[in-house]
Amino acid sequence: MSRLSLFLAAAVFAAPAAAQDDAAAQQKAYEEYQKQQAKLLEEMGKKATHEQIAEVKVTGASGHALQTLCLDKDGRVLGVVAPPRGYGAAQKNVTSEIHVFTPEGKAAGKWKIPFHAHSINAAPDGTVFVAGDGRVARFDRDGKALGEPVELPHVAELLKDKDALRAKAEARLKKEKEQNEASMKQIKKQFEDKIAELEKKKEEDRSKTEKRQLEQYKAILKSYAENDNYYAKRTVENVLADMTGRLRVINGIAVGEADVFVACGETEGWGYAVWRMDHDLKNAKKVLGDIGGCCGQMDIQVQGKELLVAENTKHQFAKYDLDGKRLGGYGKRGQDTDVSGFGGCCNPMNVRGCCGDVLTAESEGVVKRFGADGKFQGVVGTVKIAGGCKNVAVGANADGSKVYFCDQPGSRFFILAKKGEKKPETTGGR
Repeated sequence: MSRLSLFLAAAVFAAPAAAQDDAAAQQKAYEEYQKQQAKLLEEMGKKATHEQIAEVKVTGASGHALQTLCLDKDGRVLGVVAPPRGYGAAQKNVTSEIHVFTPEGKAAGKWKIPFHAHSINAAPDGTVFVAGDGRVARFDRDGKALGEPVELPHVAELLKDKDALRAKAEARLKKEKEQNEASMKQIKKQFEDKIAELEKKKEEDRSKTEKRQLEQYKAILKSYAENDNYYAKRTVENVLADMTGRLRVINGIAVGEADVFVACGETEGWGYAVWRMDHDLKNAKKVLGDIGGCCGQMDIQVQGKELLVAENTKHQFAKYDLDGKRLGGYGKRGQDTDVSGFGGCCNPMNVRGCCGDVLTAESEGVVKRFGADGKFQGVVGTVKIAGGCKNVAVGANADGSKVYFCDQPGSRFFILAKKGEKKPETTGGR
């Protein structure tokens, strides 16, 4: 969300006294919605093929938490423990960790990553690829580094032409300021007129509601002035930092038999691009561009000769060939009565191939299964977590009997098994 959007949203919520008077009703409606969602989740859980059998807490050094996970070819869980992945840039001077767990959730080792890690995946041959801050590190199954971390070639190439980047930054800054001025001019006048109208009355003649409105309108105008000041002080260097920072955040990495794909921000706009390269991280080629992702989430996976993309802003997942040709989009919005749809503001957040089918994960704690043809097969399982946009990585073992669900805010993952399996004890890892 842009800074301007945040100010406009603040105005909507802070402005009319009537809206604030209705706050209690809105809160009650929201609580009712939460109850309905909880009931729906419970009903989906009853019909699901899998149930939760374990919860694994993950704790890293320096208070870092679990950010995402994948499974390797042996069915072990590999979790990235690091600072949260931001919208604009990777953190510097950070050491991340990979925590390894057995398929049953028992801690089985860990190794360090010398940068802010954002995403992870394992190749069919067992090689582990960890990406973040514009780099990728490769490891064998035991965590032995296979060479030094490699600067992603497309990032280096895009950053090399500094004159072109600066020209784009100048153009973006000019457009930002023009859009802000155009958007704010009319809105500010509306509040100025409201204030002038209220101030025509003597203070002693104003009602309590009018007095409250006057205070609110002045507060909103003050926030708009702060917004104008922000854009007045914003420089080309600020924009350059935003642009290059988004390039270095690797939102997703996917690995096939011969290719590695990474998803990251673009230098123009707020969309995402997907780049394809070989296992040596050379011969980079952009295969997708300007794809939308909500809240900094853009998950990709490789399944055979297809690239899966969680197009969460469209409430669907899509299939592309390995050169970026779209093969189809699957799924729809809606979940109140038809559980085959994707609920929430932006789902599915994550995808994963499983036995030729596709698993999808939603921020509210739902895993669903779709066939190779994209048709809904049913609910795999549900877990109880806090809602809201976040990375809810999902993984499955070779035969799909166990499914693993990452709860990022809770720094834990859940193990779901086909109903009827014996439940192991809840465990944890360090």
